Amino acid sequence: MTKAIECPSNAERFPHFMLKEIYEQPETLRRMLKNLVDGAGRFIVPDGFLLTQELRRISKITIAASGSSRHAGLVGKFMLEKLARVLVEVDFASQYCYRDSVVWPDDLTVLISQSGTTVDTLAAMREARRKGSKSLAICNVPDSPLTQGSDATLLTYAGEEVAIAATKSFTTQLTALFLLSMYIAECRQTPFEGIDALQRELKALPDAMERVLSLDKKCQELAVKFAGFSSLLMMGRDIEYPVALEGALKVKETSYIQAEGYPTGEIKHGPAALISENLPIVILAARDDNDAASVVRYERTVSNIREFTERGVSIAALTTEGDREIANYTPYVIALPSVPVLLQPILEVIPLQMLAYHIGVLRGYDVDRPRNLSKSVLVE
Repeated sequence: MTKAIECPSNAERFPHFMLKEIYEQPETLRRMLKNLVDGAGRFIVPDGFLLTQELRRISKITIAASGSSRHAGLVGKFMLEKLARVLVEVDFASQYCYRDSVVWPDDLTVLISQSGTTVDTLAAMREARRKGSKSLAICNVPDSPLTQGSDATLLTYAGEEVAIAATKSFTTQLTALFLLSMYIAECRQTPFEGIDALQRELKALPDAMERVLSLDKKCQELAVKFAGFSSLLMMGRDIEYPVALEGALKVKETSYIQAEGYPTGEIKHGPAALISENLPIVILAARDDNDAASVVRYERTVSNIREFTERGVSIAALTTEGDREIANYTPYVIALPSVPVLLQPILEVIPLQMLAYHIGVLRGYDVDRPRNLSKSVLVE
C-alpha cells in the first residue's frame, strides 16, 4: 500500500506526477481566480472576449469536447442552464462534424481542450465557424491552434500537466465554465437568487479543496477495498452524474478496471441486473440544505443506498460534512465541505482522482502513462 502523504509541498516527495498535480489544485485555482476574478468576486473580462450584446443575444450554446473535457462540459450545461437560462447541448467533439446540426446566427459554440491541439476539437471548431457560429475556446495553452482559431478564449491557468490523466486541468475547466455562466447571466440580466453567496463561496473554494486533500488516507483505505475488483460502478444524480463519469474514466485510465459512470435514477432501467456483491459502487450523495431540489435528490439516493446494501453490495459514498444518515448503511464514507450545488463537482472529483490514483498504484501500473494513451490526440 502506498504510504499516506500529508499534504506535501515539496514536489520531490510525490512518487508520481499525477499525485503532485492532484495536490496542486488549490494553488492552481487560486492562480486562476487571481487572473479572472476581481476583489468583489466579479469576472474580469479578458481582452478580445465576446461582446456583452453578443452574449445577450445567445439562442443556444453547444459545447464540443472529448474525454475529461467533455465531462467538464456536461457539468457546465447544468451551470449555464441554471444561471444564464440558456439552452445548452453537449456533444462529443469527434461526433460534432458528422451531425447535420442546425446552427442559428446567435448560437455560441464552446470548445474545451486542455492542450488546444486535440484534432477532433479543432475540427469541431472549424465546422462551427463554417456554419456561422461564434466560437469560444476554454483552454490551458494560450498560443494553441484552438485559441488562435476561436473568436474568443477563456484561459484556465492550470500550468503544465504532465500526467496523462487530467486532474487540475479538469477542475480549472469546471471553474471556467462556472465563471462563464455567471458572466453570461449578468450580460443577459438573468435573475438568480444567491449570486453573491456563490461568488463568496467560489473565492473560498481553494481552502475547501485543501480540506478535501486531507482525506487522502481515507481514499487509500478505500482503494485497498476496491483494487481487487474487475468492475466498478460510479453513480450520481443531476450535476453529480458527469462527475461520476469523470471518476470512472480516471479509474479506467489508471488501473484498467472496467469502471462505468451512470445516473443514479436510471439504475433500475437495466443496469440493476448487474448489481451484486462482485460489483462495488461509489455513489455521489452530497447535499445542499439551502437547495430544496438537492435535498430531494439526496433522500432518493439514500433510499438507493439502503437497497444496495441490503443486497450485499459494497458501497462507498461521497457525502457532505455533518451527514449522519448514510453512515448507517456503509462504513465507507468520505465527507466533503458543504458548498452550493453548482460548486460541488469541483470538490467531489478530487477524492475520485485520489481513489483512482491509489487503485492504479496498488495494481502496479504506471499511473502517469497509461497504455495506449497520449496527452493530446493528434490523429483521428
